[in-house]
Amino acid sequence: MKNIKIALVDNDYVVLTKTDLDEEVKDDRLGQFFQEIEEELATGKTAYLEIEGLKRGPITFEISRFE
Repeated sequence: MKNIKIALVDNDYVVLTKTDLDEEVKDDRLGQFFQEIEEELATGKTAYLEIEGLKRGPITFEISRFE
């Protein structure tokens, strides 16, 4: 897995939070997950990334691929 950087950016392009996932991570499930997103997400289309199991309920991200 390459070094993957994840950031939450607001409408003013201000980074609200970020993390790096480097090559030393032994379990590559997250890398495989992002690979599947890349394969399934068509250019110009919008999808929703949902994260459940958090204290205050689920979070939904709107994601798009533009090239």
